[in-house]
Amino acid sequence: MNEELTSLIIKELRKRHERKAIIEKVCKQSGLSWRDAERLIVLVEAQQRRTISVQRTPPLLFLSIGTLLLGIGLLAFNMQILLGFFQNDIHGQILSLQSSDYKMIEWMTGLVITIGGMIGLWKAFRAIFPD
Repeated sequence: MNEELTSLIIKELRKRHERKAIIEKVCKQSGLSWRDAERLIVLVEAQQRRTISVQRTPPLLFLSIGTLLLGIGLLAFNMQILLGFFQNDIHGQILSLQSSDYKMIEWMTGLVITIGGMIGLWKAFRAIFPD
């Protein structure tokens, strides 16, 4: 297999270009038929999957860490409302949620953001360490 052609395919796959455009470039550069170029791309993608996915991972990793920290910050900032909710009269708290509804919404948003950050970290680590 040609190293130049392989590096071209890897570069194009990292950029997430359309498969037809990649096949067309490979056909022009190598003189292969469409079907052979398609098979070559599938072969290179299978062999270099880890290289291709690791290249895409750092932005996802940093975004996930930032999201996770933001979510934990929102949870910590609004934890007093949750703790106060269970320490006082529950029926009175339920009836008077109007005064603390924004804090509860912020706390729930923090919980959702934290879960999203954890899912993003999970996906990033699975891409880095596939097995």
